[in-house]
Amino acid sequence: MEDLIFDEEDQGDNILPRPKKFYTLWEKKSIVEEAYAAPRALKRTARKYRIQTNQIRKWRNNANALMELPAYPTPRTIEERSVIKAAKQNVTLHKGRPGTLSHDEAHYILDFYEQLRERGIPVDSQLLAIELQRFSPQLNQVSIVILRRRVLRVMKKNNITHRCVTHKAQNIHYEQPIIDDFTHYINRQIVIGRYSADLIFNMDETNVDFDPSPRTTLSKIGERSVNARISGHSGRCTAILACTMSGIKLPAMVIWQGVPNGRIAREVLGQLFARDNIKHAVQVRGWMDSDKYQLWVREVLVPYLNGRYGYLLQDQFSVHMKEENIAATQRAGVEVDFIPAGYTACLQVLDKGVNKPFKQFVRDHSIAWLQQAQQGAKPNRLDVTNWISNSWNQITPETIRNTWNSLQLHPFH
Repeated sequence: MEDLIFDEEDQGDNILPRPKKFYTLWEKKSIVEEAYAAPRALKRTARKYRIQTNQIRKWRNNANALMELPAYPTPRTIEERSVIKAAKQNVTLHKGRPGTLSHDEAHYILDFYEQLRERGIPVDSQLLAIELQRFSPQLNQVSIVILRRRVLRVMKKNNITHRCVTHKAQNIHYEQPIIDDFTHYINRQIVIGRYSADLIFNMDETNVDFDPSPRTTLSKIGERSVNARISGHSGRCTAILACTMSGIKLPAMVIWQGVPNGRIAREVLGQLFARDNIKHAVQVRGWMDSDKYQLWVREVLVPYLNGRYGYLLQDQFSVHMKEENIAATQRAGVEVDFIPAGYTACLQVLDKGVNKPFKQFVRDHSIAWLQQAQQGAKPNRLDVTNWISNSWNQITPETIRNTWNSLQLHPFH
């Protein structure tokens, strides 16, 4: 064999190859064929390659698929790769440490795991071990640490392991009848009210951080730590976004954290912060309350309606559902309906297809600002205002219309 490594020691006239720790499938096939090509060639072949004769016998007895390998060592087509993969699975001698759980116990714990994950419930080995003790009381005598290891072995054999959560939601299982009932109801309300696409709204609040640091960055593989520069600003504000079924974006309202009539209020309500697509307000905690909701109705919704009647869809946020706020919206000529709790991710336009790209645009603008800023500088409210204004402009009407269309709602014509 051309790639064998030879020892420096010369044992007589023969230089023996140093034993390898790993042999490819083709090398195994070649050795087996050589060992059984002639009578009594097994020991001679074993000495030649410094392999135990028993090892060659195992290769022959457990690796019949080796004989089906192509003559060349490099697979060239998808079909040939599949043959190689099947052969590797067939020649595997060590199947792993046998499990100590019975077949019924392993089957039960896998079923229990599947039921929890279908409902989106986080699962760990501790939870499964406790459930296994409940299913098999005799396992109460086994240490929970040992039982967790047994559970993990069962999980690993079924290609199940611990993974980071990539998506968090209050509800990830949606009942289609509830979605269909809501869609049918909204379409009926649109027909009854004769609402056009320009007068059907969705409104939602989203948080905007002064330092929206990205979660990932390009970095070299193998580095022990991955660093990222941030501004270190802990400030935040709330952006109230609203759009129509026709793709029109209403001016965003930004609620800053501060005392009404205080320094921050005088700053953000000044001419320097004025933008065509942004209104400003100040609240002690920088969040929506009844006063700010009614301010949004007066300064954003009413000017757009200009005496027309509209239809507003909202989530079941407590501020949205207060009687005084519903009454203020209805006085403005807008009928209000609420999206079923837990279904905003699939029935609310802003949550489904607008908020995410909006916040990504904000993050992009913050990174661009960070590239130009001096070390240790922090963004101010004017910088954040520019990020929000530019990001809201970047949301296209096509994005909004496509998201509305995904709900299968039909405006009145």
